[in-house]
Amino acid sequence: MILQGAATVFSERGVRAVSVEDILKAAGISRRTFYRLYQSKEDVVMALYQLGTDRLLEACKLALREESDPVRQLERCIDAHLRNARSFGRLVFVLGGDAQNHESILHAHRMEVHQTLVSFLSSETPQNGGKKIDPLLFRSVLLALEGATRIMLEEDDEGRHVTDASIERVRRVMMRIATAALAGSGASVAPLPFAE
Repeated sequence: MILQGAATVFSERGVRAVSVEDILKAAGISRRTFYRLYQSKEDVVMALYQLGTDRLLEACKLALREESDPVRQLERCIDAHLRNARSFGRLVFVLGGDAQNHESILHAHRMEVHQTLVSFLSSETPQNGGKKIDPLLFRSVLLALEGATRIMLEEDDEGRHVTDASIERVRRVMMRIATAALAGSGASVAPLPFAE
């Protein structure tokens, strides 16, 4: 109940403008109950953010177990990220934006998630002529995915009205970036995403 209430008020007003009292009202619980489970609003923010990132990490782990092709693995990770943005658009916009701030309590966790995803992807990618792909390539693709998703959410009323067309647009752009980054050129590189 606390996390649902918090998600509602954070989505409506952002992280900074919300107080513990606002969360209590939205969740319909007492202050005593809140403090039995959480020490502060920041603990609730972190719990919500971790729920989303844990969901993303699990989907990517599954993709890596089920797929052997690195492009297909990355595609499934992109799809998992976009599913989160589609399902929780406004909350992803608010918490994801906060996590980009170096002073945010979420920033360190964001960096840990990036490192985990980069480790997953780079350890699963086959060697190319005895050379391992530079992990910075995967990190750059992840940052591009975050950035493209952020632009989409901003254009879709800050995540309030995410459309299937917007999700598909980001997917096309990210598949071009990801396939070009991993495959370089040839038939396995996604086509250029033309503007509509």
